[in-house]
Amino acid sequence: MSFRFVCYLVVVWLVSGSDAESCPELPPVDNSIFVAKEAEGHVLGTYVCIQGYHLVGESTLFCNASKEWNAGPPRCRLGHCPDPVLLCHMCCYADRDCGPPGNPAHGYYEGKNFNSGSTITYHCEDRYRLVGTQEQQCIDGEWNAAPPVCELIPEAPKPAPRTAHEKALLAFQESEELCKAVENFMQRLKENGSTMEELKYSLEIKKAELEAKISP
Repeated sequence: MSFRFVCYLVVVWLVSGSDAESCPELPPVDNSIFVAKEAEGHVLGTYVCIQGYHLVGESTLFCNASKEWNAGPPRCRLGHCPDPVLLCHMCCYADRDCGPPGNPAHGYYEGKNFNSGSTITYHCEDRYRLVGTQEQQCIDGEWNAAPPVCELIPEAPKPAPRTAHEKALLAFQESEELCKAVENFMQRLKENGSTMEELKYSLEIKKAELEAKISP
């Protein structure tokens, strides 16, 4: 198998002979087109790479009154820039779109446009809360944050069931009449098979537990 490499070099001078001769000849740049023209008393030279090559260096040079070029010639390298694209003979960055984002478990996102600059908003199902960045934007082919997660909201602890003694003591909160409250209190103690001594002992234990919690 054999390969044939062809280098293109086209030079066009659109200046008078005297001006062209006064500027030193630039070295040839393979795979390029060079055009020189007069502009405001200066000689401007512009390099353009042929299709399939991208320019590295200054694309436009000028020969000043000192008869010197302001910079050295550029180069034309094979292929295009990795991320930029070749436009107007310069490498200009092009915006890249993002792919569809993933849905978090027990969540979803709103938004159908995944172009560069677009935004999406994440939400969680009922009984779940969102942890992370809710609104995200597509920037240069990537979302600006990691997908959030949806955590289950813990349920509030259920109150412990009341003891027989606590139910009996509630009689004093349920009735404003003292005699009626005492009557209900004694009735509940009787129904639960409890005595005043047992109630007193239970209250002393509760008191000791509270003192232990608040003591340093």
